[in-house]
Amino acid sequence: MFQCSLCDTSYQRKCHLERHLVTHTRKPSSGCPFCNKTFLKPEVARRHSKVCAKKHRQPSPPAAKPGRKRQSCDNCSTAKRACDKSLPCSRCSRLGQRCIFSSQRELTLLASSSTEVSLKPHIGQRSGLADDDSQFSFLRHFTDPYVNKDRLAIGTTAESSTRRNLETLYSHLEHALIPTHPMETYFGDFSSTDLFYQSSLPTDEFMVADCLSHGPFSSNLSRQLNDIMMELVETSKSLIKDQQQPLDVTGLASLFTVTNVSTFISTFFHSLYWHLPVVHFPTFDPGNVSNPLLLAIFLSGAIYATPLGGAALPSRLLDVAEEYIFRRIISLSMVDTPLTEDLARFSPTVQLIQSALITEMLQFGQEELQTRRRIRIIRHPCLVSIMRSLGFFHLKRTMAPKVCDDRAWRRMVAEEVCIRLACWTFLADGFLTVCFKNCPTISSFEMDCHLPWRTELWEAENAESFSRIATLHGEEASLPPVREVVQSLLDSSNASVTFPWSLSLCVEHLLILIYAISSLAFQARVGFFGSISLKQIKFAITNWKQIWDSLSDPLRNQQLLPMGYPKHAKELWLLLSATLDAASKPESNILYLDNGATDDLGDLNQFIQWCSRST
Repeated sequence: MFQCSLCDTSYQRKCHLERHLVTHTRKPSSGCPFCNKTFLKPEVARRHSKVCAKKHRQPSPPAAKPGRKRQSCDNCSTAKRACDKSLPCSRCSRLGQRCIFSSQRELTLLASSSTEVSLKPHIGQRSGLADDDSQFSFLRHFTDPYVNKDRLAIGTTAESSTRRNLETLYSHLEHALIPTHPMETYFGDFSSTDLFYQSSLPTDEFMVADCLSHGPFSSNLSRQLNDIMMELVETSKSLIKDQQQPLDVTGLASLFTVTNVSTFISTFFHSLYWHLPVVHFPTFDPGNVSNPLLLAIFLSGAIYATPLGGAALPSRLLDVAEEYIFRRIISLSMVDTPLTEDLARFSPTVQLIQSALITEMLQFGQEELQTRRRIRIIRHPCLVSIMRSLGFFHLKRTMAPKVCDDRAWRRMVAEEVCIRLACWTFLADGFLTVCFKNCPTISSFEMDCHLPWRTELWEAENAESFSRIATLHGEEASLPPVREVVQSLLDSSNASVTFPWSLSLCVEHLLILIYAISSLAFQARVGFFGSISLKQIKFAITNWKQIWDSLSDPLRNQQLLPMGYPKHAKELWLLLSATLDAASKPESNILYLDNGATDDLGDLNQFIQWCSRST
């Protein structure tokens, strides 16, 4: 152990002690190249520069030289667990996982000491891809059982996502971090702006911002984080089984700090958000959201960003957070009043549903079969049932996008959030059907709500920008509800027919529609529907492809590349087309075509490989 000579803090590594000693000197050693703010540690300066409000589209400064080479296997590294470095390691053997090392050099050395282990490349690895594999480039990677690092491609999305103007978010955070009691008497010239930028410092020594987490000078946000910790601890106590220990405040304190809030929230909006855009960034106020939604966003950011101070997520934290959120979802079964035009009073309910949907996706990215099964058969049906009883799937707009003032814009945003929740819950339902052969919980014909706004309207920063974009798209035909669009695609057998609303569609709409058609195809194939024939399904996918082709060329020419899953919608069309073709052939050994639900992606991966060999 390496102990600090100026305090009682000790560290296991000398480099950590040296980094800690800088905090005693209080001499800034690094600065942001965009706003000239200074920081005690270079890694904190670089982390700030990535989300600096003055950065805009400028490239980030180069990363520091990496530390020592990782020694653990890929599974243990992802789970942040100790690895005994054998092949297979004891942890992977216990969990029944394939133990692999990303370094080919390490793999070769380990293979020489274990002649019983076969290192034959898997068919899904890059070196063995067929020439036509680009057709299923994302799905093959997503379903490969030996890929477990950012399989959802969320990290890749974050790297290529549009840099946001974070000034509004920072302004909200500054306000939320102001203590609820006057400070001037005690802190003199210490301003709220100073407080906010001090919160970008590491938290292993609990700097000024974290000292304000308790007592008479605590801020609303710090008290809210403290309440969340207490609620998680109480929830974990009710989940104790076998020899498991409940969460404790000490283990959570280094993570749930006001210091980490800005980093994790901005990380969420640059990564997972693009795959699940159900929280409105321009109006998002972290100091004015419910505990469940703040927790879901905070943990999402924590997964895709290195916590400050080196704090890792405590074991079982995600499972406890899931339980905490869904216990509140179940409590909504007592609410018998459906959504009305006055959506402001439903804000706590809407935020709770937002948090549940975010938690669903977050848990699916953890690669645990038991967690996946629990989401598929318990959590997701519960969420759908609550949303159905509240009328989410039948919600329609009271006004079309138009020139408006701030009050009208916020009212339309509130409606749009609810419509997006309905549509992305439907997408999650289609995802379970396509990937895990789960019988659809939501019927495509039940989706009587409107399709969501196109991204440009949704991302408008204020009412003025929204009005300008709405004017540009004012001549487009209004879109009918989801089920009417799906019915039109099913009924038209003439590929040359143009739909009057097709020019109003965007790639997000087409993603929703291909999942809707895929769900109907599954039900028709297994005999659940007598009125929908596979012939009608083929009409629908032909019409869908025609619309996709009409949109894709203009998108490329304008370089308006979609973010998140919508850009992979064509692969879902390819998959559905291949499924319909395979269903008509006497191939009895294709497990993906049977009716049994599963909780792993092996059947789908096998089918994709079969498609590659058959073309």
